[in-house]
Amino acid sequence: MATEIVNTTRNLPATMTGEVERAGYAILRGLDRLGFTHVNQDGAVFSVRFDKVHLYGANWAAFHLDAERLWHFSVADLAKPSVLAQLAAVTRKPVRSFDDGGLSFVVELQAKPKVRLPDRVALDLGQRPDGALMVPVGVGRAGPEWRSLPELGHALIVGTTGSGKSTWIHSALAALVTGAGPDRLRLALIDPKRSEFTAWAGVPHLMADIAHTEQQATALLSDLVAEIDRRGDLLAGALCRDISAYNRNSADPLPYILCAIDECLDLVLGSGKELAGYLKTIAIRGRSAGVILWAATQHAAAITGMPRVVNTNLTARLVFRVADRSASDVAGCPGAEGIARDKPGRLLAKIDGKPQELQAYHLPDADLARVAGSVATPKPAGPTLTTTEADLVTWAIAGNGGYLGLGDMRARGLGNKASRRLAEQWELRGWLVKDPAAGNRRKVGGELLGWVSA
Repeated sequence: MATEIVNTTRNLPATMTGEVERAGYAILRGLDRLGFTHVNQDGAVFSVRFDKVHLYGANWAAFHLDAERLWHFSVADLAKPSVLAQLAAVTRKPVRSFDDGGLSFVVELQAKPKVRLPDRVALDLGQRPDGALMVPVGVGRAGPEWRSLPELGHALIVGTTGSGKSTWIHSALAALVTGAGPDRLRLALIDPKRSEFTAWAGVPHLMADIAHTEQQATALLSDLVAEIDRRGDLLAGALCRDISAYNRNSADPLPYILCAIDECLDLVLGSGKELAGYLKTIAIRGRSAGVILWAATQHAAAITGMPRVVNTNLTARLVFRVADRSASDVAGCPGAEGIARDKPGRLLAKIDGKPQELQAYHLPDADLARVAGSVATPKPAGPTLTTTEADLVTWAIAGNGGYLGLGDMRARGLGNKASRRLAEQWELRGWLVKDPAAGNRRKVGGELLGWVSA
C-alpha cells in the first residue's frame, strides 16, 4: 500500500526527510539543468514541481509532477531515456518514468547496506589467490584485496608508530617469500633502525646482507642500478619493452627484485647526492626492468623532502594513520588523519586512483618468525666465501702477517667499490678487526681466522 504525501506550499513536503528529500531535490535540480524551465513574457518563471510523492516502503518513491506546471513542457520529452539517464546521474540512483494519470519519476531509494570492516584479520597464506607474486593488501568492504607485485609497483607506505605500517610490510614479505623461490623473487632490504627486517636475514631471496648504514645502503642501491642497466641491455637485445615480455619469451626468465626501505625519508635526508641519484634511477627505470621500490616512512608531512621524481613515481599509496590533514594530503590519501588510534592496521589504499579503506592483514611476531624460519637457509658451519675471497684470506694469513686492508684487496684484483664494500661487510661480521698496535690496519679475525686454521 502506497503512502500519499500531498505537497501544498513547498517543492517537497516538510515530512519528507533523508534519502527521499535528497532524491527529490536532485531530480528538480537535474530538470532545471536540462532546461525544463519556462519564463513568460511578464518575467514569471515556471519550472517543474511535484504535487505529491508516493512512498513504497523503504525501497521506492514516485515523485508525481504538478500538471499545472506541465503545460509549458512535453510529457514525452520529460520521459525520454536521455533525460532519465541524466537524472540517474544526478541522483546516483536508478530513475524510471511512470504514467499515473500524469507523469511520475520513480526512484529506487534502497542502497546496499554498508559493510563494516573487521578490526583485525589474520593472514592466512592458505587463502592466497592464484597468481604469481601475490601481495595481501587488505580486506575491504567487497572482500579480500590482493595484488601482484608487478601490478602494485612502486609504493609509498606511510603511518605513525603503532598504525600497522610495519605489520603490513611483514605480511607482504611473508606472502612473497613463501609463494616464490629466489629464482622468481629477490629482496634488497634497507633497515636504518637495524631491527625492522631482522626476521628476514636468513631467507635465500636476499641479494645481499640487509643494509643498515648509509654506506651499505648506497652500495646496495648501486648494485640495483647496475642490474637495471644490465637488464636494459637484455631487454633491448630481445626487442622487449619490459620484463614481463622478456620473461614470456626467455628460457632463462629474470626474477623480480623488491627493494624495501624502512624509514626511507630519514635515510634520504641524511645521505648525499649519490644515494638520492640511485633512488631516482630505480624510481624511473626500475619497474620496466622488474625492480620494484617500496619506501616506508613515519613522516608523511615531510615526504616533499624526497627527490620529486621518486615521490611522483611511487604511484601506489598505502597510508595508515597519520598526524594531521596536511600529512594525509601530501601522502595522497585525504582522511587518513581520521583513522582511529584503536584501529591498528586500518589504511587508505590508493592503487587504481581513488583511495579505498581497507583493514590490513595481521601477522603476529611468533607467526612472522615461524614463516621466516620456514624458508630460511640453514646457517653453514663456517663462513661461505667465493674463490676470490678465500684466496684473499689465505694470502693475508700466509703472506701478509694476517693483515688485509683496502690497498691489499685492490692489489689482488678487486676494484675500489668492491674492496670498500667487502671491508665494510667483514668488519660488521667481525671478520676484519682493526689492530691499534699497527695504526688500525685491518686484520683477519673471528670466523675467518678459525676457518683458515681448520
